[in-house]
Amino acid sequence: MAYIVFHRYTNNRSNSFVEDGILYIKPTLTSDTIGEQYMRDGGRINLWSGEPSVSCTGCERVSGSASGGNYLNPVQSARLRTIDSASIKYGKVEVRARLPVGDWLWPAIWMMPKYSDYGIWPASGEIDIMESRGNPEYPYGNATNVGSTLHWGTHWSMDRYNLTHAEAILDDGTTFADDFHTYGLEWSEDGLRTYIDDETVLLVDFDKSFYERGAFPEWSMNPWASGDINAPFDQEFYLVLNVAVGGVNDYWTDGPEKPWRNDDPHAINAFWDKREEWLATWGEGNKRAMAIDWVKIWSAETEC
Repeated sequence: MAYIVFHRYTNNRSNSFVEDGILYIKPTLTSDTIGEQYMRDGGRINLWSGEPSVSCTGCERVSGSASGGNYLNPVQSARLRTIDSASIKYGKVEVRARLPVGDWLWPAIWMMPKYSDYGIWPASGEIDIMESRGNPEYPYGNATNVGSTLHWGTHWSMDRYNLTHAEAILDDGTTFADDFHTYGLEWSEDGLRTYIDDETVLLVDFDKSFYERGAFPEWSMNPWASGDINAPFDQEFYLVLNVAVGGVNDYWTDGPEKPWRNDDPHAINAFWDKREEWLATWGEGNKRAMAIDWVKIWSAETEC
C-alpha cells in the first residue's frame, strides 16, 4: 500500500556511517542539504525504491504548486539492505542495537522477501523483528516499548498482522534508547520466534496455513495454495535496517500530541511547520540515530 512518508532515503554519509566501530543510521533535515526554499517550492527529488519487484514508490516528487502545495519530504535518512549480499530461508538473525530518541522517529529491524513469489505486499510476507517509536512520551507507543510483527494477507486491505503481533515493554525506568539490546529471530519450517536479549517477544507456530489462520472470505483468492503450510514464510528473506520518520499511516494514531492528521492532504506541511516542537526532542548528536554494534546471520542451509 502506498502512503505519504515524511522522509526519503539517501546514500549519504551524513545519514549512514561508521564511527568508532559503530554503524549509525541518522536522520537529518532535507533543508540542510538543499535549502528550505527549494524544499517548499520548485524542488524535485527521486523516490525510486530499488526493490527488485517494485519499479518505484511514486518515483519523482516535486514541491509547491506542482504537487498541490506540498513540501518535499523534509527529513532524509538511510535504509540498509542485504538483498545483494545475504538472504536466508530459515535460520537465525541477531542485531545488537541502541534505538534513537526523538518524536516521530521510527527505527526498524525487519526482513522482506527476496522475490515476491506470492505477489505484491503483503501476500509475500514481511517479518518485523523490531520496530519502535522514538517519542519519549506518546500514548500509542514510545521509546519504552518495541513491537514484533508478521505481515501477511491476500490484499493490502486484508493484512492480518494483528494475529501475529506482540510487544515488549521496559518497566524499569529505562528506554530502548538508553542502552544496546540484542534483537533476534529464530525461524524454521515449524515456527518463528523473535526475542530481545533472549526474552521471547513473538512466537508463531506454523501449525496451520496462513489462509486458514486469516479466516479470509470465501471469495478471496489464496495466493499461498502452491506453497508449504508456512507460506509465505517459506521463501528467502533479506535483512533491512532503517530509521523512518512519521508518515500518514496507522502506525501513528491521530491525537492531540501529533502535529498532523492522517486525513490531511497537507500532512507533510503540518509536520514540517511544527518542527520546533519535535526537533527539540531529538537526541543530541548520534543519540538521534539507531546505533548498530553488530549484525549476525546464520542460514539453516549452510554449515557454519
